Order: sequence, then structure tokens, then C-alpha cells
Amino acid sequence: MRIYLDTNIFIAAFERKDELSDRLGSMLASTTVASFVSSELTLSELLVLPLRQDNQHLVSAYNAVFNPGNKWLEIAPVDRRTLTEAAQLRSSRQGLKLPDAIHLATASERNCTDFLTEDSDLLAAGKSAYVRLQFLRPDESTLTTLIEGLRP
Repeated sequence: MRIYLDTNIFIAAFERKDELSDRLGSMLASTTVASFVSSELTLSELLVLPLRQDNQHLVSAYNAVFNPGNKWLEIAPVDRRTLTEAAQLRSSRQGLKLPDAIHLATASERNCTDFLTEDSDLLAAGKSAYVRLQFLRPDESTLTTLIEGLRP
């Protein structure tokens, strides 16, 4: 199982204080192998608000998560191949935003089986773009299933 984590999943896990953030934290802690994938683009998206608010604690936390030495998260670069695939996606799906297309292209290139997101537009665009990816919302049932599937 390889799960692509959209930017909003990290925001929910690190910036919210609710049951969802607790469950996401449990999911992220449930494996020590690279079962999760995200893009370098995600880090850039994550840092905007903490930098604007001068929240160095959160900036440091996100930089620690996106450390290349992190064993549970594969951090995919945004390279020419990814950008070309993202452009191909956008050319055939009017209204698909470039960041979303980059996330979809990255998930495809990294052979992800699942794409976890709270973004309704991305869920809709993704379902039409990639039949082989399973698009998931981070609800209680989904997270329980993912946590059980990640256990050794």
C-alpha cells in the first residue's frame, strides 16, 4: 500500500486540534517504512501560512517531516517528467489547477494505490483522471482501514 498525502492532510494533522488530527497522527505513526508519498510542492504549500505568521515552531515541524532522512515519507521531486505529465492532465481536464495536477502526476509516477485528500475539487478531478488510484477522504472509517492495513 502506497498512500499519497495531499497538502490538506498535513494541515489537518499538524494544525488542527480535533479527532481528525488525532486519527491522522495515529495513521502517520503506524509505519516506519515509506508507505506515504508526497511532493516537494507540498512543503512549499505548507510553509506559506506559518511563514506569514512567523510561526517558527510549525515551520520547523514541517521541515522535520519533509527531511529526506524521514523513513515513513517518500518526498518526490517536481521534475520535468512530473511537470510534463501535469501539463498533459491539465490539457485534457479543463479547470484542473496546476498544483493539483502536479500532485496527481506525482502520485501516478510513484505508483501510489491511494490518494488521501479533503479537497472536493481534487477528488472530482482525480476520479476522472486516474482510475487506478483510489481517492479517499480522511473520515473515521477510511483512517481505521488505512491504519489496519499499514500495521506489519
